[in-house]
Amino acid sequence: MKTDLFDRLGVPERIREIAGYDLFDPDLRTSLDALAQRSAGLLEAPVSLVSVVLDTSQFIIGSHGVSGWVAETQGVPAEWAVCTHTVLAGEPYAVVDGPTDPRHADNPFLQMTGLRSYLGVPLTGSGGHSLGAHCVIDARPRIFSDVDRAVLADGAEKAMKLLDAYRLR
Repeated sequence: MKTDLFDRLGVPERIREIAGYDLFDPDLRTSLDALAQRSAGLLEAPVSLVSVVLDTSQFIIGSHGVSGWVAETQGVPAEWAVCTHTVLAGEPYAVVDGPTDPRHADNPFLQMTGLRSYLGVPLTGSGGHSLGAHCVIDARPRIFSDVDRAVLADGAEKAMKLLDAYRLR
């Protein structure tokens, strides 16, 4: 699974596109944190992320409600990140209840954090690659609506506009 995942995420053009952004700029981080906070508030979710998914890890570049070891490491292994599924699908991805979902029941990230439901929308770069995701994660089982998806899609579009302003020259 790891090799297959690495092959699917490690497409050189996709990785080069991610590397073309100044992901460590503090102003970008502040703006993405505010965007995540806005989405969490609008969707009444305790956690929201803006992340890029590299070949082996998810890197959190904006967040709201993230604490503990996830905040310290600013990400998780790609095989634990539910956002990886969003990136690979290239479209919105939802999990109603992780512990009862066979795709996620054994996910260490969900087990360790107690988070249960997820809705993510891909961040699509100018090269057409899914670079990461904008998502909300909740501690309760949850069915997300089309309105919820539209809120996150709007946030993902805003995140890409912010990222584009921080392209490395």
